[in-house]
Amino acid sequence: MISLKLLRLPISEEAFGQKQHLLQELDNVMLTESKYIWRFTWGTNFSSSQAYKYLVGHHQVHNVYRWLWKCLCQPKHKVFFWLLLKDRLSTRNILRRKYKALETYNCEICSFQVEEIVEHLFCHCPSLNSVGAFWV
Repeated sequence: MISLKLLRLPISEEAFGQKQHLLQELDNVMLTESKYIWRFTWGTNFSSSQAYKYLVGHHQVHNVYRWLWKCLCQPKHKVFFWLLLKDRLSTRNILRRKYKALETYNCEICSFQVEEIVEHLFCHCPSLNSVGAFWV
C-alpha cells in the first residue's frame, strides 16, 4: 500500500508563507451566527430549465428562425439557410468587410457589374434565378 506522504507534492517557501498569512487572516475574521436563507428567484423548488432561463435570459426570436429549426429538412440545409439569414455565407462582400484584397468584388456569375452580396445572389442575379426559380 502506498503511503499518502509519497503522493504529496512539496510546497515552496513562498507558497508556505502565503498559506500561513491566509490562515492568520482567517483567524481574525469573526463569523456571525445569523441564518442565511437561500431562495430561488423563480420560486421555492429548483428547476434546471428555470435556472438556465434566469442565467441566459430570454430573447425574442423571429418566427423565421423558429420555423427553420423545426422544419424537417436536412441539418446541412438548416445550417446553410441559417448562415444565409445571418449574412454569414462566404461572398465577396464578406471578404471585402474582412479586408481581403480581390481584383473585383463583383458577381462572377452574371454579366452585370454588381457587387456580390447575399441579396443579389439569391434574389436578383438573373443567371441563378433562371436555374433556381424557387428563390423568387
